[in-house]
Amino acid sequence: MPNDSNIEKWIKFLEPENLKGNLMFASLYIAAFESFKDYVIEEVKFFFHNGFKDGQDIFDPKYETHVKSKDKSVVKASLLWLLEMEAIDESDILLFDDLRQYRNKLSHELMTLLFDGLPEELPAKFAQLIQVRIKIEKWWIINIEIPTNPDFDQMGEINEDAIIAPSQMINKLIFDMLSGDEKTATFYRDEFLKHYKN
Repeated sequence: MPNDSNIEKWIKFLEPENLKGNLMFASLYIAAFESFKDYVIEEVKFFFHNGFKDGQDIFDPKYETHVKSKDKSVVKASLLWLLEMEAIDESDILLFDDLRQYRNKLSHELMTLLFDGLPEELPAKFAQLIQVRIKIEKWWIINIEIPTNPDFDQMGEINEDAIIAPSQMINKLIFDMLSGDEKTATFYRDEFLKHYKN
């Protein structure tokens, strides 16, 4: 006969909305973490992009010596380069290691966690993941994209708070679509269809 604790877990596990919600949130975290890794690697790598030759991307040899040599993990090496550029600080590096552990736990122990319950601190970790990506995106826009784009030459002083990072827009769209409010959840689809049909 299962004890009361296991009975409670089974009740929660067998509740369709609870199971769907946990699966959705765990999947969102894993997807956001993988997207963060890809973003960091690609942005840093293409900072050293030197054009094309014979249909292939050409990269400055400094990418190997200034970035990849910093760590056997390309994403960690890229983050260390960003640290050197003062885009992030030591606490962000430590945070990434912590967030990576959560990603691994969710990936490798998902079935157990769906039954026992997702870690209570996971929403806070998800928010931290989004914030560190926004921090890097804003730094990149202000320090790399704007200074190298002649269209911004007459822009004057930059108000960092006024800059909306791409991930801020994407995450708002996702969470609006997942909201329980039908009008909010279907707003983007309805607006898209209006313009698409026109």
